Amino acid sequence: MRTRMPRRALVACDVAFACALACVWANALATPALAYVDPSVMTYTIQALAGVAVALSAVLGVAWRRLRRVLLRLLGAHEARVREGEVHRVDPSDAAAHERAREQAHHASLVVDAPAQERLPWHVRLVLALVVCLVAVFTIFVEPALEMVAASTDSLFFTIVTIWKPVVVVGLAVAVALALVISLARGKAFNVLLALVSALALAAFLQVLLLNVGLPAADGSPVPWDSFQGITVISALVWVVVIAGAVAFALRRPLPFKGVAVLLAVLLAVSQGIGLGLTTRRPTADGTPVSAEKPQVTMEGLMDVSDRGNVIVFVLDTFDVSFLDQTLAQYPDALDEMTGFTNYHNTVGNMIPTRYALATLTTGRTLRQDDPAFSNTLVRGWYGGDNLVDAVNRSGYSTSIYSGDIYNGLSQLNGRVTNLHPIPPQPNSFLSTISILARAAFYRDLPWALKPGMWFNTDDLNNAVLRTNDPSDPSVDLDNEPYVYDDVSYHHMLQRRGLSVEPDSGKGSYRLIHLLGSHPPFTMDEHGEYAQGEVTQVQQSRGSLEIVSEYLRQLKRLGKYDDATIIITADHGHWYLTDEISEPSSPIFLVKPSVELGGDSSQPCRTSNVPTGHMDLPATILAATGGEPWPTGMPAWEVPDVPRPRYYGATAAVNENGTWRRTYIRQWRIDGDSCDFGNWTETGTIWPIVESD
Repeated sequence: MRTRMPRRALVACDVAFACALACVWANALATPALAYVDPSVMTYTIQALAGVAVALSAVLGVAWRRLRRVLLRLLGAHEARVREGEVHRVDPSDAAAHERAREQAHHASLVVDAPAQERLPWHVRLVLALVVCLVAVFTIFVEPALEMVAASTDSLFFTIVTIWKPVVVVGLAVAVALALVISLARGKAFNVLLALVSALALAAFLQVLLLNVGLPAADGSPVPWDSFQGITVISALVWVVVIAGAVAFALRRPLPFKGVAVLLAVLLAVSQGIGLGLTTRRPTADGTPVSAEKPQVTMEGLMDVSDRGNVIVFVLDTFDVSFLDQTLAQYPDALDEMTGFTNYHNTVGNMIPTRYALATLTTGRTLRQDDPAFSNTLVRGWYGGDNLVDAVNRSGYSTSIYSGDIYNGLSQLNGRVTNLHPIPPQPNSFLSTISILARAAFYRDLPWALKPGMWFNTDDLNNAVLRTNDPSDPSVDLDNEPYVYDDVSYHHMLQRRGLSVEPDSGKGSYRLIHLLGSHPPFTMDEHGEYAQGEVTQVQQSRGSLEIVSEYLRQLKRLGKYDDATIIITADHGHWYLTDEISEPSSPIFLVKPSVELGGDSSQPCRTSNVPTGHMDLPATILAATGGEPWPTGMPAWEVPDVPRPRYYGATAAVNENGTWRRTYIRQWRIDGDSCDFGNWTETGTIWPIVESD
C-alpha cells in the first residue's frame, strides 16, 4: 500500500502533464473575436500563443519533477519510497522459509484490501482547497470578465483599467471564503467538495474551448434559443460526466485525485493566464493598446445648432425602405413633420453591416476595384486619409459625429471631429459593475441550459459599468458624457433640455447623429418611449421617426428649419446572415435642401423614384456646405430620372460548425428599381475579408 498510492499519484501527475501540453496547444488554435462583445471564443492571439506554447512545454518539462515532489511531500508521501521491495531466494527444502513467505503475502493482501485512511491536517486541506478555489473562480469569473473587456475595447466605452480591480478583489474574496468552507470538511466530504470545485473549473474551460459553437454575440439581436437544443443537450452531458467522474475519482482514489486536482489547477491557471496576458497586449482596431487612454464619442454639441448654416444627417440603423412602407401603411402621419422633404424610394446603400457602412458614410470612401481585400487596415486608411470630414471642414463647417460604430477611426478622427476626445471614466456602483461582469462571464462559461438567463448585450455592459448622468438635465455637462445608443434617452433630452442656437465662428455645423432606429432588440414604442410590453419592428420604426420629428419641430420653433439641409437615412437596409442575398436591401433616404439650395419647407413630403442612394450622400452634404465638388455622385435633388447603374457591397457570411464567419464582400449591380430584386445582378467582383490585422 505504501508503494502503490504514491506511485499512482506520480502516474496521475505524469498524465496531467501530458494533458497540460495538449491543452496549451489546443488554446493556440483559438481565434480572436471581432466586433461587439463576442463571448463565443477565447480571444488568444494565435501566433503568439503558439510560440509561448513551445517555450511553456520546455519549462513544464523542467519544472514538473520538482512540482510533483513538493506535492507528494505535502501529502505525506516521498518519491524515494516508490521502489520494489527486496527479493530473496528461498531454499526449496526450507519449509520454515516457505511458511514465512506465505504469511507475509497474506498480510500484504490484507493491507492492500484495507481502505485508505486519510488524516490530512487542517492547514494542508486549506492549501489544497485554496489552490483549487482560486483557479476555479479565476476560470469561471475573473478570466472571462477581464478577457471579454480587453478583447472588446473597440465596442466598449471603458477599458480593462476601469474594471480589473473590483473583479480581482471580488474573485479573491470569493475564492478564499469558499476555500475556508471546504477546508472545514474532512475525509470523504472534503474530497467530494474539492472534486466538485475542480470539476466546475474544468467543465467551464471545456465549455468555452469546445462547446460554445454558435454562441450569439452580444449585439442586441433576439436569440432563437430553441435552435440550440442539440448543443444544449451535449453541453449538459459533458458537464454531468465531468462532475460525476471527478467525484467518483475522488472517492475511489483520493491521493491520486488530489495530485490531479492541484496539477489541473496549475494547468488551467497557466494556460488562461497566458491567453489573458496576450489579449491585454493586443492593440485595438485603431492600433492603440487596450489599456491606453483613447478618444471617445461624447455628446458635446449634440443639443446645439449653429446660428449660421446647419447640415444634419440622421442615421436610423437598419431602417429599410420596405420598413418605411410598412410603417406608413400602419401610421400614415409618420412623415407629416417632414415638410420640404423628398422620400427617395429607389435607393442603394454602400456596404453592410453597420461598422462597414458607418466607415463609408463618415469618410465618403468605399471599396475600389483595385483593392485586393477588405480589412481593418483599409478602413483605418479611409479614416486617416483625406476624406469627407476634411472636405466639410475645409468648407468652413465644423464636423460632429455621434455614433458608437466608428471605433476603427477614433484615433484617426481625433482633432478633426469636434466631439471626439478622451474623457475620464466614471465607474458606476461597485455592485452594478460586478453584477454585469459576472453575468457576462457566466453567459460565456456556463452550460447552454443556463445561458438564456445570463444573456446580455454590449449596451448593458456600457450602461452598467459607466455612470452616465441624466443627459436631459440641463446642469449636466455633455462635453464629458459618452454618446451611447439610447433612442428614448435622446428623445427625453430633446423634450426636456431642448435644442439651442449657439454662435458659430465659422460658416456652420455638420452633424451626423446615429440612432438605433429599426435595429433589434425592439424596446421602444411608436411614441419614442420605453415599451411596456412586446413591440414590433414597425412600432419601433415609427418611434424613431417621432424622435426625428421632435428635432424638426424644435428647429422650426428656433427659426432654423428653412436654412438647414437635413438628411434622414440608414446605415444599411435589411440584412441577414447568408452567403448570398436573395432579397433587396435599400436604406431609407429622405432629403430636405435648404431654402438657399431651392428647398421649399412649406410643401408636404413627396416621393421620388429617381435612382439614388448613399453614392450621392457625400456630394449632397458638400453641396449643402458650399464645399468642393465630390469626385463621385451628385446632390440628391439633381439626380435625373434616367437609368443609372448603382453598386452595392454585400457581406457574405458562411456557417462553419454553428458559427457565422464573414468571408468576403460580394459586389452587386442594380439597374432600375432597387426594391425589385430582379434588377440585382452580381458583377463577379469580390473582396476577401481579412479581419486579423
